[in-house]
Amino acid sequence: MTRRSAKVVLENKTGAPFKMQVLHEYTGEDTDDSGWHMLAPGESKIMFEHVYFNTGFLTTGVDNWKVHGSKLVEYGGSDGKGIMFIGKLWIDGIPYRSWHGLLAQWKKHTLREEDEGEITLIEVHPSEVRFISPSGTSTTQWYALGEDAAKV
Repeated sequence: MTRRSAKVVLENKTGAPFKMQVLHEYTGEDTDDSGWHMLAPGESKIMFEHVYFNTGFLTTGVDNWKVHGSKLVEYGGSDGKGIMFIGKLWIDGIPYRSWHGLLAQWKKHTLREEDEGEITLIEVHPSEVRFISPSGTSTTQWYALGEDAAKV
């Protein structure tokens, strides 16, 4: 068994400003949490300098992923209590998440030997999330919570 790592970059291809979080969990290990990051449309950010995974003989672990987001809404004028402020700010709007099926809360995109030291790119599009690494590409749905109550 060989311990390896890869860098993870998230790119916002939704066309809207978002606050996003990535969770990574290699089977049987603690969950890596990127924290929440604001991304403008077209912006990329490093979410993890290193996510760790194992390769080699009798390695049974897989890499599991979740992407959460909040579509940001531009707010200007009054705060609703009659207090005015100058300029504008972004507030959390519609919550989004990646979706992997009724029984699978995590998206499986297993990193391989050829991913060692390389970038795993997560592209978030208007209706899907793409995981792209040297070893391959996989996709899952990206949707607003409340669009389909069965997915919550």
